[in-house]
This record gives sequence, structure tokens and C-alpha cells, in this order.
Amino acid sequence: MSELPQFARFWMICRKPAGPGARTEPRQRYSTFDDAEHAASQLAESTGAPHLILESVAIIRPGDNTQKGLFP
Repeated sequence: MSELPQFARFWMICRKPAGPGARTEPRQRYSTFDDAEHAASQLAESTGAPHLILESVAIIRPGDNTQKGLFP
């Protein structure tokens, strides 16, 4: 796993999940947090439901040792 450089970061929004089986299906990327916040605010107002802002935080590539550190 490698952390994303600032230029590669992006944000997405989705409706807040209502339960464990709820699906979050973000569809659009925003290049700034402010753009995502504005869009989430508009959606929350128009739907009457809370929305979340999701941020990309890491890249997982094929072959990365994702289990590293899970076991002693």
C-alpha cells in the first residue's frame, strides 16, 4: 500500500448508509474537498437525507502485501 500524493487525491459523495446491507454507490469524483462539500450539501437539501464525503487515501496494487502486520 502506498499513500497518495496530493495531486492524486480526490473526493466522492454518497448518501449515508442506513444499515449494514445498504449500498453506497458514489459516481462522481471531485478534485477538491470544497467542491465535494458543496455538492453534498445540495444533495442533502434536495433529498432530505444526510450525505458523506469519501476521500481516497491509498493505492493498493496487485502484489502488495496487504496482510503485512496483521499477524505477529
